[in-house]
Amino acid sequence: MSSQTKLEQRQEFYNRHQRGETYQAIASDTGMSPECVRYWCRRQRDGGGFHTQRRGRPVGLLKQFDALVRYCVLRLRLRHPRWGPRSIQANLKKRLALRGLAVPSQASIGRYLHQWTRFHRRGKKKPPPIRPQQPTAVHQRWQIDFKVAIKLQDGSQVDLHTVRDPVGEACIGAILYPTGKATVLTGRVPMEAVRTTLRICFSRWKTLPEEVQTDGETCLSPSREDSFPSLFTLWLKGLGIQHLLTRPGKPTDNAEVERCHRTVNDYAIVGNENHSLPHLQALLDQAVFELNYELPSRAEECAGRPPIQAHPELLHPRRSFRPEQELAHFDIKRMDAYLASLVWRRKVSQTGQICIGGSHHYYTVGRAYAQCEVLVRFDPVDRHFVFYAANAPEQELVRRSARRLNVEDISGLATFPQGLLPQQIPLPLLERVSCYLFSATLNPGLALAAMRVA
Repeated sequence: MSSQTKLEQRQEFYNRHQRGETYQAIASDTGMSPECVRYWCRRQRDGGGFHTQRRGRPVGLLKQFDALVRYCVLRLRLRHPRWGPRSIQANLKKRLALRGLAVPSQASIGRYLHQWTRFHRRGKKKPPPIRPQQPTAVHQRWQIDFKVAIKLQDGSQVDLHTVRDPVGEACIGAILYPTGKATVLTGRVPMEAVRTTLRICFSRWKTLPEEVQTDGETCLSPSREDSFPSLFTLWLKGLGIQHLLTRPGKPTDNAEVERCHRTVNDYAIVGNENHSLPHLQALLDQAVFELNYELPSRAEECAGRPPIQAHPELLHPRRSFRPEQELAHFDIKRMDAYLASLVWRRKVSQTGQICIGGSHHYYTVGRAYAQCEVLVRFDPVDRHFVFYAANAPEQELVRRSARRLNVEDISGLATFPQGLLPQQIPLPLLERVSCYLFSATLNPGLALAAMRVA
């Protein structure tokens, strides 16, 4: 059968049908399909004529949209190479120049960019692996990750710290720091920067999480040889936060913050390396706000909504926190109880010393025990390290006062007046002090006796 009819044939179909011939008879005689004959006969009967009229959409992707829209899509993608259709669509809706113009869907934007090789989409991801000990509540666990030595156009380098709540599916914070010389040489992040990042997040969300999960950074976790908790771990313990470590060789344990880390880097830093550090931090803060409050999230529980809409409990503190009262939140007894639950095995040196708590923290056991193995425990009552013979765990050898384990050493904060503002007094003690002040106006002697009892 012929694939296309001519104008004369279409007229002949109609004329023969008007003379009483059936569609099937005409089709058999001309070698066309009955459906084709019927179409042209009915079209001419209804006054449609016998000429082909093509009224399809304009040829090309996004041709039905204004040329300015297509220009802005390409401009945004070129300026932000890591932005996807979701981010591009959200920013198109914000542009004043496009007000009143139709904006394409995310799928249309994706197909439009996919026609160029440089914008090709990536393949489907593999299903996430099974991980142990997953959190179940918002602000229960925060994950933190680091990207060091990000190069800027002026030759400087910055480190990016990212914190994420895996249950709330929100970016808790993203902070930039100048890369130090030690970081360039070792690739390790300084502990003080990590602590500052968490303090900023505590202040912004006005809460303390129950857990903080990091990878095995040397400054954040105990070394295999020493096994003594790091100052970072002890600081978290004092605040009532459990420090969790990812399994060695299992970066998927921190999968949520790894993905969030890449998202904020692609959204705010890539394409803006020509800006200064303060400007980059402002862009990063704006990006975190948009990702949490405005942009639809692809996270499973968000279902296309921004994280704050999907998880409004993010705005409700789990454990209220005020930055000026950190020392009031810090409980050294809680940290001591944690140390008391641990036991360390050491070998006494030829000079009768052992090292515990750091590369230069030496304690003398005695030359009589040189080359012997001892067990070390922490006594929270008098804050001493107690040394026992390894072959006789109940035989106490010597006690030494613990050094560099006070509040200032662990928190890095000096108490008032050198450090933080005066801390809030706990309610029971506040009531006793109030009673003292009131009774002082009536009977100074009685007030003094009451204060001694308190």
